[in-house]
Amino acid sequence: MTTWKLRECDLKRYPHFDQILKAADAEALVKNPERVAKNPFFPFVQYVKAWQPFRHPPKETKKERPEKEAKKRPEKKTRKIRYAARRDAYIFAYYRHLLSELYEAELVRLGISHCPIAYRRISRHKEGGSGKCNIQFAHEAFLKIRELGNCCAIAVDISKYFETIDHERLKTLWCRLLCMDKLPPDHFAVFKNITKYRYVDKIGVYRRLGYFGPKKTTKSGKIIDGYLIPYNDVPLQLCSLSDFRKKIVGDKNSTLIEKNDEKYGIPQGAPISDLLANLYLIDFDVEMNNLATKLGGSYLRYSDDILFVLPVSVEQAKEIMDSLPEWIKQHGEKLEIKPSKSFLVRYTQQGDRQVAANLDSRRKTNGLEYLGFRYDGKDVYLRDATVSNLYRKVAYAARSQARTIVKLHPGKGYNELCRLFNFEEFHKKFGRVEDFETKSSKKDWTFWTYARRASEEFGPLGLRIAKQISRIKKVSKHRVYTQIAFALERKEKEGID
Repeated sequence: MTTWKLRECDLKRYPHFDQILKAADAEALVKNPERVAKNPFFPFVQYVKAWQPFRHPPKETKKERPEKEAKKRPEKKTRKIRYAARRDAYIFAYYRHLLSELYEAELVRLGISHCPIAYRRISRHKEGGSGKCNIQFAHEAFLKIRELGNCCAIAVDISKYFETIDHERLKTLWCRLLCMDKLPPDHFAVFKNITKYRYVDKIGVYRRLGYFGPKKTTKSGKIIDGYLIPYNDVPLQLCSLSDFRKKIVGDKNSTLIEKNDEKYGIPQGAPISDLLANLYLIDFDVEMNNLATKLGGSYLRYSDDILFVLPVSVEQAKEIMDSLPEWIKQHGEKLEIKPSKSFLVRYTQQGDRQVAANLDSRRKTNGLEYLGFRYDGKDVYLRDATVSNLYRKVAYAARSQARTIVKLHPGKGYNELCRLFNFEEFHKKFGRVEDFETKSSKKDWTFWTYARRASEEFGPLGLRIAKQISRIKKVSKHRVYTQIAFALERKEKEGID
């Protein structure tokens, strides 16, 4: 078994209820089964991540009025994020390490190491080296389609997967990995606190502790809440243990703590949750791989995204697709295939090229969409939603910086503010990187470098990707200028004191 080492640079430094631990102290904790079994796990802190799906700006050069644009915005999407206290996160991470090696060995024994591809380090080369990412996984799937020529691609999505994982079934699989009839006390403590987990609302906690509350008042008398101290000044240990018991735990009428009392569901985002999500469908992976192999095709699962590439007729593919909801329920009664994200694409070989036909009227773009890319039988593209995510990030950054420049230059008009805005510096966060070849670390990547690397990975198939990212600069300018207009209008309308 490989060793697990926690370095000082790996220590978590976000605000939570526990104290900062030294790396050596954290290691001593997680590697002592008796201490883990008795560890008083803190509740997860939960917040809701919301984002606005991006709407492409019009092709006309005339600036669109902010109020006109706001009316056309699509509905916001949300996702609950939960993160553990530091000491608890180290425990989860260590037990993920222990289970991961057992899980990998089980995949080899069952002959399905190639099937579950998410949350695992799968080397790009037999001799080791860097691991594969979604770019390589998508490329391999599209190459399989090209290899088969005439085939069907079935793509389905499990609805709310992490929230529907059955606890008893998960415990049985956990025991199976350990080759035990019941979980040892330390493993049971980890299992209990990742299934019957407790959590608190982040804003509720910060409000209770005095870090968040009424901050500004508009001329109309509307109160605007916000952080009462700079967020970076919020203490890493949010409060003392006595204040935690008094202000957070409280009594049944004042407590902020909520608990998952259901018999299913694990918190997405905890260091061990991804491994458990892979483990949970191990038997399903075996069954589906056997089916695909028997038909001469392949089966892949990227967390809750399932893909079959099969050299079968459309009728056979539809029969398999229609059977999937029943098959997956045999591995958990709460598991459901999401109808709105289930698609069937037929590829037909015509001479030296393939032609894709979507057998679903809901999908406007042609071809299979997989892991952020789309293959139409001829070319690979960035998926529309992938590009939209970029433009959403551009919009958020533009809004933040536009509000800042308006605040820093009171009395300046729209045209002057646009001239003062350092757009070239702003664009560097998303656009072309001049010294691309030296930017080997992912932390230095922009969306442009990601797209460029994807284009190189796909080779001749990825030539269209470059065209898709050619509008980044134009779209960024549109967003910046629109958000400056929004910020000016907001300041004038609300008259915030």
